[in-house]
Formats: sequence, structure tokens, C-alpha cells
Amino acid sequence: MFHKFINRYVITGELEAVTALHVGAAEDVFKPNGCKNPFFRNADGKPLIPGSSLKGAMRSFLEQYLSSDSGSTIIPANIHYRRSGCSADHPCADHKTDPDLEKLLRSNKAEDEKKLSEYLFGVAGDDKKRGKLCIVCRLFGSRYSAAKFSIRDAGVDDSFEDEFEIRSGVAVDRNFGTSVGGNKFETEVVPKGTKFSFRAILENGDDTEWMIIRQLLMAMHLNMIPIGGMKSRGLGEIRLQKVRDQKISQENIADYLSRKEIKFTVLIEESREA
Repeated sequence: MFHKFINRYVITGELEAVTALHVGAAEDVFKPNGCKNPFFRNADGKPLIPGSSLKGAMRSFLEQYLSSDSGSTIIPANIHYRRSGCSADHPCADHKTDPDLEKLLRSNKAEDEKKLSEYLFGVAGDDKKRGKLCIVCRLFGSRYSAAKFSIRDAGVDDSFEDEFEIRSGVAVDRNFGTSVGGNKFETEVVPKGTKFSFRAILENGDDTEWMIIRQLLMAMHLNMIPIGGMKSRGLGEIRLQKVRDQKISQENIADYLSRKEIKFTVLIEESREA
């Protein structure tokens, strides 16, 4: 799938915290006055949302959506998708139960690389060769292939000036509704309204994959994909807005590499309340 350049979709936008937001990070160095549950930071100490956090949340939402009655209808017949989902215990492709896949994986022949790609992703225009990978694994990656969709780390807006908040809490006994031995905790959050950059790439995407990515972006615009910790306590709601995309294809890649402008088009404009 990646041995030949077909296209590249570059997506940019702005992530806004609709509620306070906490994306956790392990604290390696003990700080007497520091919060035990700090927000993830970059080398400059600014809050950062790892691309893996965004990607994991988007993948989880897509699996739920495609398993629903309406979501399952958007997958064309020529693309594999098991409605029950794809998991580590029940993968859509597994060399342990698929001798053809195991044979291709063991092969060192150069021509078998392309065969493996076609076996996993299918052949464009050939409905009989639809590929073993489900649509989620095609986009977000599997143990046998790299992801076609990648998300960059989301850095905070330049206007952010160390505006962290500390949320305090107490561990509560679920049976009696009382505090447990005075177990207090503190969590560092960024406040509502904090803005982060958003940038994602779709490599060699076909029409179905691009359609699904657009629906995922709209779900983020409608606050349907929360991220981070303490979501059950009202944190983690985000909104994606000001979304633009740039398509680099076989027809214009030479212009792109010659530094000619390839215009971005508007996918989603200003904020829309859910």
C-alpha cells in the first residue's frame, strides 16, 4: 500500500477545550510543591496533547460507530469489516490461523511485498480482492501494517500563559458514599477555552477512507470524542474547528515539491454548538 505514492491528505485545525481538560503524564522527578497528577508537557513546560491520545480516542469512537446499525451501512461491500469489531483476541487478520498470510510474512522475496500489501489492503477496482484488514486497521494500523492515518502532537496556543488549574478530590467508598481514609488527590488541568493545534495526515486514502475520516472530524467538531482522564467527572470534552485540508496527488506533487502553493480547502468552519 505504501510502495507507491497515490495521494496525501493534510488536515489542520484548532482543538478547543469545551470543559477543563486533563491529559496525564508520569512525574519522574519528585517536586515537594508539585501536583501528583500533572498535565502532559513538552520540553518547554507547555501543555501538550500527544497524538497517541487523540488517535486512540478516535479509533475507539470509530469502532463503536461502525458497530451501530447506521454506522455499519456506510462500509461498501468491497471493504472488509466485522461488525463485532476487531480485537487482540479476535483480529481481522491473523497469521496463526491464516497460512497464506504466514507464508507471505515469512517470504524474503521483493515481489511478495506487493502481494502482502494487496492481501492485506485489497486491490483497487477489484471487488473479489478486498483485503483481509478491516477498515479500522487499515486506517489506524495493525500488527501487520503501518497506519494510513497519523495524528501529530497537539501543542497549546501561543496565548497560553501557565494557566493551569488544580482540581482536588477525595476517594469515595462506592457502597457507603463516604470518604475513604482521607485519601485526597489533586489533578492538574487546563481550563475551558484552552486551544491546541491539530494536524493529521492520511496517506494513500481511497474514497471510503477519506469519507470516514471526514465523519470522524465532524464527530470531533460535535464534541462526541472526549479525551484524557476524569471524563466521568465532566472533564475531557473538546471541539475541533477551523478544519482545512490539502490534497497532494500524483498530478500536483511535482508542483508541491517545487514549493508551489497547493491551496487548503475548508472542511469545517467556525465553532458549532453540540
